[in-house]
Amino acid sequence: MNTSKTFRLLSSCAALAAAAVTLPALAQGWQILPIVNDPGYKAEVSLAVTGNLVQPDQGGSLNAWGLDLNMNCGLIQSPDKRIRTHVNFTRSNKNGVQGTGFELSPRYTAPVLNAPGLSLGFGPSIGVFRAEADSGHRTATGLGLAAGLNYKTGGLYTGFDLRYHLTDSNGGYGDKALIWGAKVGVNF
Repeated sequence: MNTSKTFRLLSSCAALAAAAVTLPALAQGWQILPIVNDPGYKAEVSLAVTGNLVQPDQGGSLNAWGLDLNMNCGLIQSPDKRIRTHVNFTRSNKNGVQGTGFELSPRYTAPVLNAPGLSLGFGPSIGVFRAEADSGHRTATGLGLAAGLNYKTGGLYTGFDLRYHLTDSNGGYGDKALIWGAKVGVNF
């Protein structure tokens, strides 16, 4: 079975599993569209500047800069209100190749060791990545996992992220990239 068929099979299984747990989860206090349905919903937005080290499986590593915008998820929310959606935008430039990345990652976030302001989040990630050079351009979609350690106190927001993506190549998800990131910003 090729990579593309394997990916489709795994995606279908994941979708069926998600559907199977959605109905019982809703009965246990999960919310769909809390941004609309929960009068107590608060976005609690954080915005940070990021520095990233991108390590693709092909080619050398590169540095990227960007922005991380995250907030309480407005699409689905756990009973303990711990799902935060991270939106990452990154740019890079190495040897005449300019890269742009856009990632969306809803993460379940929990406090760490009862340390005030310190939390750890993890969840899936989807992305679109574009590489441009004089010889042309290539756009790839990616699926992966993301984890982050975050610290919030007053207006200060800082943290570290680790993201792993499989990106499409030749009809399948075969290219891989590991992204290490640090961020500093503000809470609104």
